[in-house]
Amino acid sequence: MNMWQVKNLYWVSAIAMLVFGCENANTDKLPLDTDKIALMTSKGVKNNYKDFDKIGYHKGDKILDFTLFSLDGIRFSFSEVLKNKKPILLISGSYTCDITRRNMLDINSIAAKYRNFINVYFIYTIEAHPSDIAGPYSKDNLLQLSTENIKEHIDAKQPKTYGERKILAKLLQQKSYVMLPILIDNPANNFWLSFGQSPNTAYLINPNGTVYFRQTWFRFRDLDEVIRAIIRQ
Repeated sequence: MNMWQVKNLYWVSAIAMLVFGCENANTDKLPLDTDKIALMTSKGVKNNYKDFDKIGYHKGDKILDFTLFSLDGIRFSFSEVLKNKKPILLISGSYTCDITRRNMLDINSIAAKYRNFINVYFIYTIEAHPSDIAGPYSKDNLLQLSTENIKEHIDAKQPKTYGERKILAKLLQQKSYVMLPILIDNPANNFWLSFGQSPNTAYLINPNGTVYFRQTWFRFRDLDEVIRAIIRQ
């Protein structure tokens, strides 16, 4: 990521705070449950959904430090977690993302299998397929309900506040048996904006804060091979 892209991330965060009133975006302060969520469309939907790989950090990029909070309000700073000299694996998703739910067994498996070698976190982001409005992956601004969501009776509105986002994160944790720590993206969606803007991405971060491996779409087999290779080094 070049300097212009880094500066652009800061500007996106600043604009989101001004427009949506997200005073706590990308700070060490726990967001209020009443803080409004910034609703937006992913840049990845451009070029007929072919632009996801172009967005966010790539191999070798130094990530900006992020502070996110757990469902219980516990603070997690990436820079602090990296001090234990273990890689960090960050996997994103949401309750209305059918791909995330389908992958949850594999996500839990990765977290359990390598818990002694890497720190794994699930980052709860903007809803992929809300039932009330067009989601962030609808290029024509139309309601986009997935077949799997309809079949499984997954019906959830896009959260308007940080508190509503936490409620859905808790629902995913309970219904999909999420076994790894869940961190909630802030109201300005800073994590989602910086890390690819896709529904179920995975980032493996070196202890020095650089990206070692990225998956725009979580894939267990490829990720498992990469982690095993790191451990063998």
